[in-house]
Amino acid sequence: MKNSFTRLTLALCVVFAAAPAPAQQPQDTKPMQGMPGHQSMMGQHGDMSNNPGAKAIMDSMRQMQQGMMAKPMTGDADQDFATMMREHHKGAIEMARVELEHGKDPEMKSLAQKVIEDQSREIKQLDEWLEQHSSTSGQK
Repeated sequence: MKNSFTRLTLALCVVFAAAPAPAQQPQDTKPMQGMPGHQSMMGQHGDMSNNPGAKAIMDSMRQMQQGMMAKPMTGDADQDFATMMREHHKGAIEMARVELEHGKDPEMKSLAQKVIEDQSREIKQLDEWLEQHSSTSGQK
């Protein structure tokens, strides 16, 4: 289990290391257009359009990145962390759902279920914090 968790963590680190930091991106309404590195990050996995599981994982990662990039940075580290982490956790839950639907390994399916439970709980905690500390409730 530890080895599989390490591989999953490493894979997520690689994905996010390849993406530009949200604070460096312009705050526009079309965050993915013209974003340096976007094509290479999403395109480096080849054509997996015939593989439903791979396509679903890529779609969930794309959706997560779009959600993160669409959120404006406030300059307040706490606010920005909570806002970005919320989107990141939503992405993790989507990826875990894909694993439950398409995965075969019992250990990975068990980890996916745990990710859903843990990340859902943390999203609730982030939502509560954002509700208490957000100057604009439309940030979520």
